[in-house]
Amino acid sequence: MAEVQHVFGTQVDGHAYHARRAVYAVIRASKGRVAAVRSRGNLFLPGGGIEGGEIPEQALVREVAEECAQRLHIAEKIGEALQYFYASSEDKYFAMHAIFYAGVFLGQTSGQAESPVVWVLPDDHAPFFHASHLWAAQSLRREGNLSHEYL
Repeated sequence: MAEVQHVFGTQVDGHAYHARRAVYAVIRASKGRVAAVRSRGNLFLPGGGIEGGEIPEQALVREVAEECAQRLHIAEKIGEALQYFYASSEDKYFAMHAIFYAGVFLGQTSGQAESPVVWVLPDDHAPFFHASHLWAAQSLRREGNLSHEYL
């Protein structure tokens, strides 16, 4: 696993951690909101796991098409983070190396969205399941670059 500068969560002693590679998009709307999806009652940035043989950008385009039924333009890399967490749905502990990109929706695909997109303000009250998702959304917001907004 590559070295990352941002670490979220803590390892719980006595548990084995499964490595997970993932990639997520921060897609901004006007007024500072970002796209999010709900899964199992939790809020996440659009994206997900990187499958064998995929490069992160390919995985992100695939995941956004599956989850949101949207085509994605990847504008720039925001950063990388390591997120420790427990997934009750799998009864496993994970060490997720996640890569985050700024992106823009380009329009709907012909497929059906797995999850409706919700637009949330990435403030300290945003209920993201992973703290790394909030960090990425707030990082893009702090940059103040409005060229990556979805209108």
